Amino acid sequence: MKNVITRSISGAVYVALIILAILAGRYGILALTAVFALLAGIEYHQLVAAKGGRKAVTAAINTVDIVVVLLLQAASFTLTQFYLGSFFAFSVALVVFIAARFVLALYDKRPEAFAEIGRSVLGYVYIGLPLGSLNLLGMFPEAFWFTLAMFVMIWLNDTGAFCVGSLFGRRKLFERLSPKKSWEGFWGGMLFCALAGVVFYYIADSSLPLGAWIGLGVTVSVISTWGDLFESMMKRSLGVKDSGKLIPGHGGILDRIDSLLFVAPVTVIYLMLLLML
Repeated sequence: MKNVITRSISGAVYVALIILAILAGRYGILALTAVFALLAGIEYHQLVAAKGGRKAVTAAINTVDIVVVLLLQAASFTLTQFYLGSFFAFSVALVVFIAARFVLALYDKRPEAFAEIGRSVLGYVYIGLPLGSLNLLGMFPEAFWFTLAMFVMIWLNDTGAFCVGSLFGRRKLFERLSPKKSWEGFWGGMLFCALAGVVFYYIADSSLPLGAWIGLGVTVSVISTWGDLFESMMKRSLGVKDSGKLIPGHGGILDRIDSLLFVAPVTVIYLMLLLML
């Protein structure tokens, strides 16, 4: 019972902070992605970093990796603002820091030094770019509604999958990675997301037609599930249950944003195809 209360309170705080960031507009989203990038970057390196070697080099590598992830947030934000000078400066800094990461590998005496480069690049791709794409939603006049809908659909997909799966789940969806997920839960989550699309069609100040809103819900549901499964695969390969202990009752920050990391870039692409091409 105590764990349920703790989980509920921390979950409510997490949702409230995201809603406040969305209400604050582009700068609120930038702050949100920066915090997510910093926390997720630290957590990711605690999970995947190889042991041994020179501590100074390891610390330098981790610092460079986290700076790169943060720079990706700033670069994506300046792109939406069309501050070309700032975007150019951030792009140059990004290239410099990535080059520095490769040079630091030369001074890493661990046998895993080359493999560590792959882990670093995965962090840029898995954390930095997806969170940066969240800033790109600011390109759309309806950014508030699209961002809010995306988060709500992610949450409803989890809720629908859990509720329907708990009641009717029989057939395993992906037993190798997530034994508790069922096909019934998957379809339940998709139904919740599709219904959310219908609701947003009627309440949002947006030019998207009803079919596009429902399509967004279906897309978020599928991609969100893949994001969850990918993090499950990563944790299983590393032999851990949770990515961290940052959020009481929920685990680490990666446990909370695993779906977002997959959904955010796909949402941007989906909306660009519909509204900007």
